[in-house]
Amino acid sequence: MSFIIGCDIGTTNVKITAFDPDSASILTSHSEGYQMIHPEPDWSEQDPDEIYEAVCNAIREVSKSCELHGQPLGICFSSAMHSILCIDKNGKNLSNLIIWADNRSADIAEKLKASAAGKKMYQHNGTPIHAMTPSCKLIWLKENQKDIFDKTDKFVGIKEYIIFKLTGRFVIDYSIASATGLFNITEKKWDEWTLKKIGIDENKLSKAVSPYHIEKLPGKNDFKLPAGTPLIMGASDGCLANLGSGAISKGTMAITIGTSGAARTCSDGPILDEKMRTFCYILDEDTYVVGGPSNSGAVVFEWMKDNFYPESDYNEIFDAASKIDPGSDGLLFFPYLLGERAPLWSSAVRGGFLGLDIQHTKSHFARAVMEGIHLNLYSIGKILLEKQKVKRIFANGGFAQSQVWVQMLADIFGIEVALNDTVDTGTVGAAMMGLKALGFAKELSDLDYFTPVSTVFKPDKEVHKQYIEVYNKFYTSVEGIIIHAEK
Repeated sequence: MSFIIGCDIGTTNVKITAFDPDSASILTSHSEGYQMIHPEPDWSEQDPDEIYEAVCNAIREVSKSCELHGQPLGICFSSAMHSILCIDKNGKNLSNLIIWADNRSADIAEKLKASAAGKKMYQHNGTPIHAMTPSCKLIWLKENQKDIFDKTDKFVGIKEYIIFKLTGRFVIDYSIASATGLFNITEKKWDEWTLKKIGIDENKLSKAVSPYHIEKLPGKNDFKLPAGTPLIMGASDGCLANLGSGAISKGTMAITIGTSGAARTCSDGPILDEKMRTFCYILDEDTYVVGGPSNSGAVVFEWMKDNFYPESDYNEIFDAASKIDPGSDGLLFFPYLLGERAPLWSSAVRGGFLGLDIQHTKSHFARAVMEGIHLNLYSIGKILLEKQKVKRIFANGGFAQSQVWVQMLADIFGIEVALNDTVDTGTVGAAMMGLKALGFAKELSDLDYFTPVSTVFKPDKEVHKQYIEVYNKFYTSVEGIIIHAEK
């Protein structure tokens, strides 16, 4: 028996999982962590070679654990989006990896977003104008580190770098490319107008290929696997989270709350927002993923835990929050501790509490923080619900382990929420895409046995009505917060 490997290269760790291709059962899994670097205020970088070593170590550990099952059928990659690394003509790094969390180009992004050029870039490429995007990072490099910009032979992301280190080839899948702000999502090629506007040539970027594209490992490789082992390009972590959760068909939505958060739906064609609040990325040639990412995920909840409940475990906090009525007796929380991406797209906006009075307790703060994170996700989901009807939400990420939090999600959206047996949707989605690329399935839907539903949470209609009133207050207040941040 052989196995398929899903490799999910995240922001702070890589997770490798080996699956039985026939039953979708997990044979083994291994994770390796790595650090962020913050050399300047608003800068967020990583050492690409540290990430590469982590990937290699994790692959070797998983392969060793699966020796009794034979050799891997292939390895398919999920990866975090929006990173940029400068490489010279000799294949040497000229910079650290500048990741999605980096805000050094915030001023550039704000000016570009308000311009006709920024709107045209969004219409071509489907990526909202924000400091996270490689398009804005490239402009910053050109204006502030021109020596590095001019010496760069290739601008690549982390997945491209890993494939290059293994094979010597620079290739990028349509999915990751569509999140750069440089790739025309309709024509599925680098957007000539955008590249000219920024001032780079297409030959400075990797060759764009299908997410099902296969490279082969050479005879001597750092994975220590046989020559010819297929490396399937795969897609971005956000798109594969939809696939790996089961939210791939019309009428479904994926809600993810990990370190950050996101709400996403799928469509068979590009869907853009007139106000540029949502992204439109490519999963594969026939499927687009439409949605919005949020900075306000578990990182905000961790802040609350550290400052309000330093001695408590998570279950104690969830239990305390469950004893407070929906709406937290008028206490509103705005979760913008790190600025916000969708739907505000503001690096300057900041959070806070509103409506605090003497009746509120520590438990109110716990529930208000949980509600604030969900209310912001609802503000993204509401935009998506205007485009298509959704009958079921698939929840994933660490928050899905809390019944209190998942029920809160169902009640706020007023839509049933389904949980899979696993919250590790990145490696699941990668494995599914890998098996299709290798010919084990004609359609991704043929692999739905990888995404069985274990639990369904039904919304309470009366509680939903209460939350709509709470959301209206939340949304009205957010408009004031944005005006204050802009001043």
